Amino acid sequence: MQFDKDLNSENAELFLEVRECLTAELEKYIEKVIEKYSDNITSLFAKELCGGFCYIRTKENYIHIGWFRGVDIKDEYGFLTGNGKQIRGQRVKALGVKEKEAIAFYAKESYILLVEKDALKKRS
Repeated sequence: MQFDKDLNSENAELFLEVRECLTAELEKYIEKVIEKYSDNITSLFAKELCGGFCYIRTKENYIHIGWFRGVDIKDEYGFLTGNGKQIRGQRVKALGVKEKEAIAFYAKESYILLVEKDALKKRS
């Protein structure tokens, strides 16, 4: 599992800090963050909503957060990268004030997008 690799990597401490920051921010909006583990990533989901927020994993020199609806997030902090159909990534090399503010912003935007998606699904 990637989670075990992340915990045993050189960036394990930063990985745990980012994971804790993400969870704390998301729990402002949902009751409980669900973690899903796979061979490649650790994903964060909400049981009460139809979908996930992001995934996290260690890279050589940073922690990568892949925001599942990143293409729809207004990038006020200029941290999002990538040109995929949905996901935009955020590189975290250190968890400073600006990085925490960006994570808080992206988490809130992801929550809003999930609520909108959930409402549309319930109408169908």
